[in-house]
Amino acid sequence: MRIARAHIVNFRCLSDLRLEFDDVTVLVGANSTGKSTVLHALRWFFEGGPLEPEDFSGCQPDAAVSVSVTFTDFTSADREALGSYVVGDEATFWRTFSAEQSEKLTGRGQAYPAFEEIRKHNKAIEKRRAYSDLRATHPELALPTASSQQAVDEAMRAWESEHPDALEESRVSATHLFGFTGGSRLNGRFDFVLVPAVSDPEAETRDGRGTLLRQLLDRAVGDQLSLDQRLKALEEATISQMQEIMEAEGGATLKELAKEISDELARLVPAGSVILEPQQPAIRLPSLGVTLRIAEGGLETAVGRQGHGFQRALLIAIVQQLAGTRTTEADGAGEVVGEQRPALFLALEEPELYQHPVQARHFASSLAALASGESVQVGYATHSEHFVDPARYERLRLFRRRSNSQWPIGDVTQATITGVTQRLQGAIGANEVATRIRITLRRQIAEAVFARAVLIVEGHTDAGFFHGIADRDGGLDADGISVVVAGGKTNLLIPRAILEELAVPTFVVFDGDASQAKPHTPSDNEKLLRGLGATPEAYPPTHVEEKFASFHDDLEAETSSWDGYSQQHDIVRAELGDWRGKSEDVNRSAAAATPAEPPKIFTDIIHNLRALV
Repeated sequence: MRIARAHIVNFRCLSDLRLEFDDVTVLVGANSTGKSTVLHALRWFFEGGPLEPEDFSGCQPDAAVSVSVTFTDFTSADREALGSYVVGDEATFWRTFSAEQSEKLTGRGQAYPAFEEIRKHNKAIEKRRAYSDLRATHPELALPTASSQQAVDEAMRAWESEHPDALEESRVSATHLFGFTGGSRLNGRFDFVLVPAVSDPEAETRDGRGTLLRQLLDRAVGDQLSLDQRLKALEEATISQMQEIMEAEGGATLKELAKEISDELARLVPAGSVILEPQQPAIRLPSLGVTLRIAEGGLETAVGRQGHGFQRALLIAIVQQLAGTRTTEADGAGEVVGEQRPALFLALEEPELYQHPVQARHFASSLAALASGESVQVGYATHSEHFVDPARYERLRLFRRRSNSQWPIGDVTQATITGVTQRLQGAIGANEVATRIRITLRRQIAEAVFARAVLIVEGHTDAGFFHGIADRDGGLDADGISVVVAGGKTNLLIPRAILEELAVPTFVVFDGDASQAKPHTPSDNEKLLRGLGATPEAYPPTHVEEKFASFHDDLEAETSSWDGYSQQHDIVRAELGDWRGKSEDVNRSAAAATPAEPPKIFTDIIHNLRALV
């Protein structure tokens, strides 16, 4: 079983958001756009609990909060557990909260319409009366008597399970699936675990309700039948031994004392007597507790004595182990029939915290590997390019605020494989995209998804040059603009297609290479222009459009008209001792420091680029 999608209404900063989930779902975007709120909304869906005024969108406590989750990909055991809540190949549940109706758990399922009218009653006496009226008016249903609210609910569920053809799709109570107080398990079939960015690692590694360590123990140990059976045997043996001790040490005394009291009683009540015997002790062994301590270099310390990086690494290790645990499965007679792995959705806020780059990349790979199986999904909100794999761009969900809106209200974009393929149609084959990204574009695109706009160029010297032009007036970083080096003209459309699908604006700059006269150049130029939505030309002229610019020959040829640039270029090369034919650093420094104003085409490119933000 897995989460297919969620719908969040009026929860904190999200007034109306629909979001689909993959095996790995990566939430990216600027601060305060709702990424973490999605994860906390999911936690509230699974765990429940009252909401504060700040939890209502716009702090409007008279609003109704709703979080619905749709599950799919069920095993036979999942279908048996969920029963009539599975409609087709999906099951959808809602947790709602309002001042008027408080908290409710409902699900879309199959139900008998007349029963739904009975289920609307919240008071037990009203529900029993409505049930009795239905029995009286429809004796053909052969409903049993029911003297309590629970008996009414059980009778209706039993009747529905025996008459599936009489059921219709409806929205019914689902409290019994989540437990009477919510809980983090969906009838033992699905677990949700959130590792927040602001958490207390020492508290999370204690054996207490809801902590990461307790959830790990519950999945790995708590459901093992052999453990339960041994503890039960210990209870019974202890009770038996206590009875034997009491009988051996005090049995004779009790009998003698009973006789003496009986003799005295007989004087008042001739037929009366007294019996004294040991009472069977009631013993309930406490649940097994676990203490976690750290051993490093032979020295044991508490978790709280470790540094932030170590503490975060410990949480990560527990999370990874949590995702891999299995629990024992038994048949109706209590016999072990095998092992099963409850489905798990692992949610993390800012997994990059306190992780150096190498460790961050390894953790990102580990999370992806965890989700490669059938029972684990991973979702995280991140600000780090190390946790973005552009080759799997379909996992990205880009959050942003809508213009002139106080609250992010569901403005989320997603790059689909179909959408990217269509954008590249006729220019690059769909099977080439992932390979080219891994080889030349991975880090470039990973950083670009966090930008407000992106400049895409062919090579590193082009990137350095335009950085230098922008440095003359504040730089690109100040505008939230990233530069992607495509590594050649034929790669330019790939990052553009992915970023445009995510609604990240792009500006492309390329060389027409008219003086090189290579056989493939005209075809490459025509494919590129066609992909940019422009009229195909073998050798386009030097010009600037709204979202792209071309040089008839190349960038170097255009800089020849810039007074003083060549001299400044030579000065910088000498200062840096960089005598390479093409140098990103030299181009950037020279473009930034040349006294004369740049040619208009360069400033127009930067102007149009900044206009996209």
